[in-house]
Amino acid sequence: MGLFRKLRNKWNNWYYRDLEDEEEWDGEELEEDRAASELGERYFSDADTRTVYVLEALGQMREGAEKAEQYQNEYDAVNSLLMDMEDLEDLPSDRRAVIMEQAGKIEKLERERRQVFAAAGQLEEHRVNLLERYEDDVPGGIRRIREAEDYRKLVKMDLRKMEAEKASNRYQLREAVMTVQNSRGVAIICAVAMVIAIGILLMLQQMYGMEVSWGYLLICGAGAIALTVLFVRYQDAAKEIKRLEKLRDRMIGLHNTVKIRYVNNTNLLAYMYTKYEVESSAELEDDWQRYMDVVGARQKDEKLKEDLEYYYERLTDCLEENGIRDPEIWTRQCRALVDPREMVEVRHALIGRRGKLREQLEYNRAVAEHAKQRIKDLAAAYPQYSKEIAGIVERYEGRQL
Repeated sequence: MGLFRKLRNKWNNWYYRDLEDEEEWDGEELEEDRAASELGERYFSDADTRTVYVLEALGQMREGAEKAEQYQNEYDAVNSLLMDMEDLEDLPSDRRAVIMEQAGKIEKLERERRQVFAAAGQLEEHRVNLLERYEDDVPGGIRRIREAEDYRKLVKMDLRKMEAEKASNRYQLREAVMTVQNSRGVAIICAVAMVIAIGILLMLQQMYGMEVSWGYLLICGAGAIALTVLFVRYQDAAKEIKRLEKLRDRMIGLHNTVKIRYVNNTNLLAYMYTKYEVESSAELEDDWQRYMDVVGARQKDEKLKEDLEYYYERLTDCLEENGIRDPEIWTRQCRALVDPREMVEVRHALIGRRGKLREQLEYNRAVAEHAKQRIKDLAAAYPQYSKEIAGIVERYEGRQL
Protein backbone atom coordinates (compact mmCIF):
# COMPACT_ATOMS: atom_id res chain seq x y z
CA MET A 1 0.00 0.00 0.00
CA GLY A 2 2.91 2.38 0.72
CA LEU A 3 4.25 1.85 -2.80
CA PHE A 4 0.88 2.64 -4.40
CA ARG A 5 0.56 5.77 -2.27
CA LYS A 6 3.99 6.99 -3.34
CA LEU A 7 3.20 6.33 -7.00
CA ARG A 8 -0.10 8.19 -6.69
CA ASN A 9 1.52 11.22 -5.01
CA LYS A 10 4.23 11.28 -7.65
CA TRP A 11 1.61 11.25 -10.41
CA ASN A 12 -0.38 14.05 -8.75
CA ASN A 13 2.69 16.23 -8.39
CA TRP A 14 3.56 15.79 -12.08
CA TYR A 15 0.12 15.88 -13.74
CA TYR A 16 -1.45 18.66 -11.68
CA ARG A 17 1.51 20.94 -11.18
CA ASP A 18 0.01 23.50 -13.61
CA LEU A 19 -3.30 23.49 -11.75
CA GLU A 20 -1.56 24.12 -8.43
CA ASP A 21 0.30 27.14 -9.88
CA GLU A 22 -2.74 28.92 -11.32
CA GLU A 23 -2.57 32.67 -10.82
CA GLU A 24 -5.35 34.38 -8.97
CA TRP A 25 -7.74 36.26 -11.27
CA ASP A 26 -7.09 40.01 -11.08
CA GLY A 27 -10.71 40.97 -11.88
CA GLU A 28 -10.14 42.03 -15.48
CA GLU A 29 -8.19 39.45 -17.50
CA LEU A 30 -10.27 36.74 -19.17
CA GLU A 31 -9.31 33.10 -19.21
CA GLU A 32 -7.86 32.14 -22.54
CA ASP A 33 -10.34 30.19 -24.64
CA ARG A 34 -9.00 27.17 -26.40
CA ALA A 35 -8.93 27.67 -30.16
CA ALA A 36 -11.56 25.85 -32.23
CA SER A 37 -8.86 23.81 -33.95
CA GLU A 38 -7.40 22.87 -30.57
CA LEU A 39 -10.72 21.62 -29.24
CA GLY A 40 -10.85 19.16 -32.11
CA GLU A 41 -13.45 17.92 -34.56
CA ARG A 42 -14.77 15.38 -32.07
CA TYR A 43 -15.64 18.22 -29.71
CA PHE A 44 -17.64 20.05 -32.40
CA SER A 45 -19.25 16.94 -33.85
CA ASP A 46 -22.19 17.58 -31.51
CA ALA A 47 -24.66 20.17 -32.91
CA ASP A 48 -25.62 21.41 -29.44
CA THR A 49 -21.99 22.01 -28.60
CA ARG A 50 -21.50 24.04 -31.77
CA THR A 51 -24.63 26.08 -31.08
CA VAL A 52 -23.61 26.84 -27.49
CA TYR A 53 -20.09 27.81 -28.61
CA VAL A 54 -21.34 30.20 -31.30
CA LEU A 55 -24.08 31.72 -29.09
CA GLU A 56 -21.59 32.37 -26.30
CA ALA A 57 -19.30 34.17 -28.75
CA LEU A 58 -22.23 36.16 -30.20
CA GLY A 59 -23.36 37.18 -26.73
CA GLN A 60 -19.88 38.42 -25.85
CA MET A 61 -19.64 40.24 -29.18
CA ARG A 62 -23.02 41.96 -28.64
CA GLU A 63 -22.14 42.91 -25.06
CA GLY A 64 -18.83 44.45 -26.17
CA ALA A 65 -20.38 46.30 -29.13
CA GLU A 66 -23.22 47.80 -27.06
CA LYS A 67 -20.90 48.99 -24.33
CA ALA A 68 -18.46 50.39 -26.89
CA GLU A 69 -21.29 52.40 -28.47
CA GLN A 70 -22.32 53.81 -25.08
CA TYR A 71 -18.78 54.82 -24.21
CA GLN A 72 -18.24 56.27 -27.70
CA ASN A 73 -21.11 58.74 -27.20
CA GLU A 74 -19.72 59.88 -23.87
CA TYR A 75 -16.21 60.02 -25.36
CA ASP A 76 -17.43 62.25 -28.21
CA ALA A 77 -19.08 64.63 -25.73
CA VAL A 78 -15.92 64.94 -23.64
CA ASN A 79 -13.78 65.34 -26.75
CA SER A 80 -16.11 68.09 -27.99
CA LEU A 81 -15.51 70.04 -24.78
CA LEU A 82 -11.75 69.75 -25.19
CA MET A 83 -12.03 71.02 -28.76
CA ASP A 84 -14.11 73.95 -27.49
CA MET A 85 -11.30 74.80 -25.08
CA GLU A 86 -8.81 74.88 -27.94
CA ASP A 87 -11.13 77.09 -30.01
CA LEU A 88 -11.54 79.50 -27.10
CA GLU A 89 -7.79 79.78 -26.68
CA ASP A 90 -7.38 80.48 -30.41
CA LEU A 91 -9.91 83.35 -30.49
CA PRO A 92 -8.63 86.89 -31.10
CA SER A 93 -8.08 88.92 -27.94
CA ASP A 94 -11.01 91.27 -28.59
CA ARG A 95 -13.50 88.42 -28.93
CA ARG A 96 -12.11 86.67 -25.88
CA ALA A 97 -12.45 89.93 -23.94
CA VAL A 98 -16.16 90.09 -24.76
CA ILE A 99 -16.65 86.49 -23.66
CA MET A 100 -14.69 87.06 -20.45
CA GLU A 101 -16.74 90.18 -19.70
CA GLN A 102 -20.02 88.27 -19.97
CA ALA A 103 -18.57 85.34 -18.04
CA GLY A 104 -17.30 87.71 -15.35
CA LYS A 105 -20.76 89.14 -14.82
CA ILE A 106 -22.19 85.64 -14.58
CA GLU A 107 -19.46 84.60 -12.15
CA LYS A 108 -20.18 87.61 -9.95
CA LEU A 109 -23.92 86.84 -9.85
CA GLU A 110 -23.24 83.17 -9.18
CA ARG A 111 -20.91 84.11 -6.33
CA GLU A 112 -23.74 86.08 -4.77
CA ARG A 113 -26.06 83.12 -5.21
CA ARG A 114 -23.53 80.79 -3.62
CA GLN A 115 -23.42 83.04 -0.59
CA VAL A 116 -27.15 82.54 -0.28
CA PHE A 117 -26.66 78.78 -0.60
CA ALA A 118 -23.80 78.79 1.90
CA ALA A 119 -26.13 80.35 4.42
CA ALA A 120 -27.92 77.04 4.52
CA GLY A 121 -24.68 75.50 5.84
CA GLN A 122 -25.35 72.12 4.30
CA LEU A 123 -22.73 71.51 1.62
CA GLU A 124 -19.25 72.67 0.80
CA GLU A 125 -19.02 75.12 -2.05
CA HIS A 126 -17.27 72.78 -4.48
CA ARG A 127 -19.96 70.12 -3.92
CA VAL A 128 -22.67 72.68 -4.62
CA ASN A 129 -20.90 73.66 -7.83
CA LEU A 130 -20.54 70.06 -8.98
CA LEU A 131 -24.13 69.08 -8.22
CA GLU A 132 -25.36 72.25 -9.85
CA ARG A 133 -23.40 71.39 -12.98
CA TYR A 134 -24.99 67.92 -13.10
CA GLU A 135 -28.33 68.96 -11.69
CA ASP A 136 -30.35 67.26 -14.42
CA ASP A 137 -28.26 64.07 -14.30
CA VAL A 138 -27.93 63.39 -10.57
CA PRO A 139 -31.32 61.66 -9.94
CA GLY A 140 -30.70 59.30 -12.82
CA GLY A 141 -27.05 58.94 -11.72
CA ILE A 142 -28.12 57.84 -8.23
CA ARG A 143 -30.40 55.22 -9.75
CA ARG A 144 -27.73 54.00 -12.18
CA ILE A 145 -25.07 53.75 -9.47
CA ARG A 146 -27.41 51.91 -7.10
CA GLU A 147 -28.42 49.47 -9.83
CA ALA A 148 -24.77 48.96 -10.80
CA GLU A 149 -23.79 48.35 -7.16
CA ASP A 150 -26.60 45.81 -6.72
CA TYR A 151 -25.67 44.16 -10.02
CA ARG A 152 -22.02 43.96 -8.97
CA LYS A 153 -23.03 42.07 -5.83
CA LEU A 154 -25.02 39.59 -7.91
CA VAL A 155 -22.19 39.13 -10.42
CA LYS A 156 -19.65 38.59 -7.64
CA MET A 157 -21.94 35.94 -6.15
CA ASP A 158 -22.17 34.27 -9.57
CA LEU A 159 -18.39 34.37 -9.95
CA ARG A 160 -17.92 32.77 -6.53
CA LYS A 161 -20.39 30.03 -7.44
CA MET A 162 -18.63 29.46 -10.75
CA GLU A 163 -15.25 29.29 -9.01
CA ALA A 164 -16.66 26.65 -6.68
CA GLU A 165 -18.05 24.70 -9.65
CA LYS A 166 -14.71 24.93 -11.43
CA ALA A 167 -12.92 23.68 -8.32
CA SER A 168 -15.36 20.78 -8.14
CA ASN A 169 -14.79 20.07 -11.82
CA ARG A 170 -11.00 20.05 -11.31
CA TYR A 171 -11.37 17.69 -8.36
CA GLN A 172 -13.62 15.29 -10.28
CA LEU A 173 -11.29 15.41 -13.27
CA ARG A 174 -8.33 14.68 -11.04
CA GLU A 175 -10.12 11.69 -9.50
CA ALA A 176 -11.12 10.37 -12.94
CA VAL A 177 -7.55 10.65 -14.22
CA MET A 178 -6.29 8.87 -11.13
CA THR A 179 -8.86 6.12 -11.68
CA VAL A 180 -7.62 5.64 -15.26
CA GLN A 181 -4.00 5.53 -14.16
CA ASN A 182 -4.69 3.23 -11.21
CA SER A 183 -6.77 0.87 -13.34
CA ARG A 184 -4.02 0.70 -15.93
CA GLY A 185 -1.37 0.10 -13.29
CA VAL A 186 -3.33 -2.56 -11.43
CA ALA A 187 -4.14 -4.29 -14.72
CA ILE A 188 -0.45 -4.49 -15.55
CA ILE A 189 0.34 -5.83 -12.08
CA CYS A 190 -2.43 -8.47 -12.38
CA ALA A 191 -1.21 -9.53 -15.79
CA VAL A 192 2.37 -9.86 -14.54
CA ALA A 193 1.17 -11.79 -11.48
CA MET A 194 -0.80 -14.19 -13.72
CA VAL A 195 2.22 -14.81 -15.92
CA ILE A 196 4.44 -15.45 -12.88
CA ALA A 197 1.86 -17.76 -11.29
CA ILE A 198 1.39 -19.73 -14.51
CA GLY A 199 5.16 -19.98 -14.84
CA ILE A 200 5.44 -21.40 -11.31
CA LEU A 201 2.68 -23.93 -11.98
CA LEU A 202 4.34 -24.96 -15.25
CA MET A 203 7.63 -25.44 -13.45
CA LEU A 204 5.96 -27.59 -10.77
CA GLN A 205 4.27 -29.64 -13.45
CA GLN A 206 7.43 -30.21 -15.49
CA MET A 207 9.89 -30.78 -12.67
CA TYR A 208 7.78 -32.63 -10.11
CA GLY A 209 4.93 -34.00 -12.23
CA MET A 210 2.32 -32.36 -10.06
CA GLU A 211 -1.29 -32.05 -11.19
CA VAL A 212 -1.92 -28.29 -11.55
CA SER A 213 -4.98 -28.14 -13.84
CA TRP A 214 -7.12 -26.59 -11.12
CA GLY A 215 -4.44 -24.04 -10.48
CA TYR A 216 -4.51 -22.96 -14.14
CA LEU A 217 -8.28 -22.66 -14.00
CA LEU A 218 -8.22 -20.68 -10.75
CA ILE A 219 -5.55 -18.26 -11.96
CA CYS A 220 -7.17 -17.73 -15.35
CA GLY A 221 -10.64 -17.27 -13.85
CA ALA A 222 -9.47 -14.84 -11.17
CA GLY A 223 -7.37 -12.94 -13.70
CA ALA A 224 -10.23 -12.72 -16.18
CA ILE A 225 -12.60 -11.37 -13.52
CA ALA A 226 -10.06 -8.85 -12.22
CA LEU A 227 -9.11 -7.62 -15.70
CA THR A 228 -12.77 -7.33 -16.69
CA VAL A 229 -13.57 -5.26 -13.62
CA LEU A 230 -10.53 -3.06 -14.23
CA PHE A 231 -11.39 -2.61 -17.92
CA VAL A 232 -14.97 -1.55 -17.12
CA ARG A 233 -13.66 0.84 -14.49
CA TYR A 234 -11.11 2.22 -16.96
CA GLN A 235 -13.78 2.77 -19.65
CA ASP A 236 -16.13 4.53 -17.24
CA ALA A 237 -13.36 6.81 -16.01
CA ALA A 238 -12.28 7.64 -19.58
CA LYS A 239 -15.86 8.63 -20.50
CA GLU A 240 -16.06 10.72 -17.33
CA ILE A 241 -12.85 12.55 -18.29
CA LYS A 242 -14.29 13.47 -21.71
CA ARG A 243 -17.51 14.67 -20.11
CA LEU A 244 -15.69 16.74 -17.50
CA GLU A 245 -13.36 18.31 -20.07
CA LYS A 246 -16.31 19.35 -22.24
CA LEU A 247 -18.07 20.74 -19.16
CA ARG A 248 -14.89 22.63 -18.20
CA ASP A 249 -14.70 24.28 -21.64
CA ARG A 250 -18.34 25.37 -21.42
CA MET A 251 -17.77 26.70 -17.92
CA ILE A 252 -14.80 28.75 -19.17
CA GLY A 253 -16.95 30.34 -21.88
CA LEU A 254 -19.72 31.17 -19.42
CA HIS A 255 -17.20 32.38 -16.84
CA ASN A 256 -15.62 34.73 -19.36
CA THR A 257 -19.03 36.14 -20.29
CA VAL A 258 -19.74 36.91 -16.63
CA LYS A 259 -16.28 38.42 -16.19
CA ILE A 260 -16.89 40.74 -19.15
CA ARG A 261 -20.06 41.95 -17.46
CA TYR A 262 -18.18 42.35 -14.17
CA VAL A 263 -15.43 44.42 -15.82
CA ASN A 264 -17.98 46.63 -17.60
CA ASN A 265 -19.90 47.06 -14.36
CA THR A 266 -16.72 47.94 -12.45
CA ASN A 267 -15.64 50.42 -15.13
CA LEU A 268 -19.08 52.02 -15.13
CA LEU A 269 -19.01 52.43 -11.35
CA ALA A 270 -15.46 53.84 -11.46
CA TYR A 271 -16.51 56.35 -14.09
CA MET A 272 -19.69 57.37 -12.22
CA TYR A 273 -17.79 57.69 -8.93
CA THR A 274 -15.20 59.88 -10.68
CA LYS A 275 -17.85 61.97 -12.38
CA TYR A 276 -19.76 62.75 -9.18
CA GLU A 277 -16.69 62.55 -6.86
CA VAL A 278 -18.29 60.04 -4.49
CA GLU A 279 -17.57 56.53 -3.28
CA SER A 280 -21.08 55.11 -3.21
CA SER A 281 -24.66 55.79 -4.24
CA ALA A 282 -25.52 56.41 -0.59
CA GLU A 283 -23.01 59.25 -0.42
CA LEU A 284 -24.32 60.81 -3.62
CA GLU A 285 -27.92 60.45 -2.44
CA ASP A 286 -27.07 62.11 0.87
CA ASP A 287 -25.29 64.99 -0.88
CA TRP A 288 -28.17 65.33 -3.30
CA GLN A 289 -30.68 65.56 -0.47
CA ARG A 290 -28.65 68.28 1.21
CA TYR A 291 -28.30 70.03 -2.12
CA MET A 292 -32.05 70.01 -2.52
CA ASP A 293 -32.27 71.74 0.86
CA VAL A 294 -29.90 74.34 -0.47
CA VAL A 295 -32.09 74.76 -3.53
CA GLY A 296 -34.78 76.04 -1.20
CA ALA A 297 -32.60 79.08 -0.65
CA ARG A 298 -33.13 80.00 -4.28
CA GLN A 299 -36.43 81.51 -3.30
CA LYS A 300 -34.36 84.30 -1.79
CA ASP A 301 -32.49 85.09 -4.97
CA GLU A 302 -35.11 85.12 -7.73
CA LYS A 303 -33.85 88.47 -8.90
CA LEU A 304 -30.31 87.10 -9.19
CA LYS A 305 -31.61 84.18 -11.18
CA GLU A 306 -33.42 86.44 -13.63
CA ASP A 307 -30.25 88.46 -14.15
CA LEU A 308 -28.28 85.27 -14.64
CA GLU A 309 -30.68 84.01 -17.29
CA TYR A 310 -30.23 87.25 -19.16
CA TYR A 311 -26.45 86.98 -19.13
CA TYR A 312 -26.59 83.24 -19.85
CA GLU A 313 -28.39 84.03 -23.08
CA ARG A 314 -25.95 86.76 -23.98
CA LEU A 315 -22.94 84.52 -23.30
CA THR A 316 -24.54 81.62 -25.18
CA ASP A 317 -25.13 83.83 -28.22
CA CYS A 318 -21.60 85.13 -28.01
CA LEU A 319 -20.12 81.63 -27.82
CA GLU A 320 -22.29 80.41 -30.71
CA GLU A 321 -21.17 83.34 -32.83
CA ASN A 322 -17.58 82.23 -32.23
CA GLY A 323 -18.22 78.65 -33.29
CA ILE A 324 -18.28 76.98 -29.84
CA ARG A 325 -20.04 73.60 -30.11
CA ASP A 326 -21.53 73.34 -26.60
CA PRO A 327 -22.09 76.91 -25.37
CA GLU A 328 -24.66 75.95 -22.73
CA ILE A 329 -22.10 73.84 -20.89
CA TRP A 330 -19.72 76.79 -20.63
CA THR A 331 -22.40 79.01 -19.14
CA ARG A 332 -22.41 76.60 -16.18
CA GLN A 333 -18.67 76.91 -15.59
CA CYS A 334 -17.88 80.54 -16.31
CA ARG A 335 -15.11 80.52 -13.74
CA ALA A 336 -13.01 78.55 -16.22
CA LEU A 337 -13.57 81.27 -18.82
CA VAL A 338 -12.41 83.96 -16.38
CA ASP A 339 -9.69 82.14 -14.42
CA PRO A 340 -6.96 80.37 -16.49
CA ARG A 341 -6.10 78.17 -13.51
CA GLU A 342 -9.65 76.89 -13.37
CA MET A 343 -9.52 76.24 -17.11
CA VAL A 344 -6.40 74.11 -16.56
CA GLU A 345 -8.20 72.13 -13.85
CA VAL A 346 -11.18 71.56 -16.13
CA ARG A 347 -8.87 70.44 -18.93
CA HIS A 348 -7.09 67.96 -16.66
CA ALA A 349 -10.40 66.55 -15.43
CA LEU A 350 -11.69 66.15 -18.99
CA ILE A 351 -8.47 64.50 -20.15
CA GLY A 352 -8.72 62.08 -17.23
CA ARG A 353 -12.33 61.23 -18.12
CA ARG A 354 -11.41 60.84 -21.78
CA GLY A 355 -8.58 58.47 -20.85
CA LYS A 356 -10.92 56.26 -18.83
CA LEU A 357 -13.45 56.23 -21.65
CA ARG A 358 -10.76 55.38 -24.21
CA GLU A 359 -9.64 52.42 -22.09
CA GLN A 360 -13.21 51.16 -21.84
CA LEU A 361 -13.73 51.66 -25.58
CA GLU A 362 -10.59 49.69 -26.44
CA TYR A 363 -11.46 46.93 -23.98
CA ASN A 364 -14.99 46.41 -25.32
CA ARG A 365 -13.92 46.65 -28.94
CA ALA A 366 -11.25 44.02 -28.26
CA VAL A 367 -13.86 41.80 -26.58
CA ALA A 368 -16.21 42.11 -29.55
CA GLU A 369 -13.42 41.50 -32.06
CA HIS A 370 -12.11 38.47 -30.16
CA ALA A 371 -15.59 36.94 -30.02
CA LYS A 372 -16.10 37.63 -33.73
CA GLN A 373 -12.74 36.02 -34.52
CA ARG A 374 -13.70 32.91 -32.54
CA ILE A 375 -16.69 32.40 -34.84
CA LYS A 376 -14.56 33.00 -37.93
CA ASP A 377 -11.92 30.57 -36.68
CA LEU A 378 -14.58 27.92 -36.06
CA ALA A 379 -15.98 28.29 -39.57
CA ALA A 380 -12.48 28.25 -41.07
CA ALA A 381 -11.38 25.22 -39.07
CA TYR A 382 -14.51 23.21 -39.90
CA PRO A 383 -15.91 24.40 -43.25
CA GLN A 384 -18.44 21.57 -43.24
CA TYR A 385 -20.30 23.47 -40.47
CA SER A 386 -19.94 26.96 -42.00
CA LYS A 387 -23.53 27.13 -43.31
CA GLU A 388 -24.89 25.99 -39.97
CA ILE A 389 -22.76 28.59 -38.16
CA ALA A 390 -23.95 31.31 -40.55
CA GLY A 391 -27.54 30.27 -39.88
CA ILE A 392 -27.03 30.52 -36.11
CA VAL A 393 -25.58 34.00 -36.54
CA GLU A 394 -28.46 35.15 -38.77
CA ARG A 395 -31.10 33.83 -36.38
CA TYR A 396 -29.37 35.48 -33.44
CA GLU A 397 -29.12 38.81 -35.21
CA GLY A 398 -32.75 38.53 -36.30
CA ARG A 399 -33.89 38.11 -32.70
CA GLN A 400 -31.87 41.15 -31.62
CA LEU A 401 -33.54 43.48 -34.16
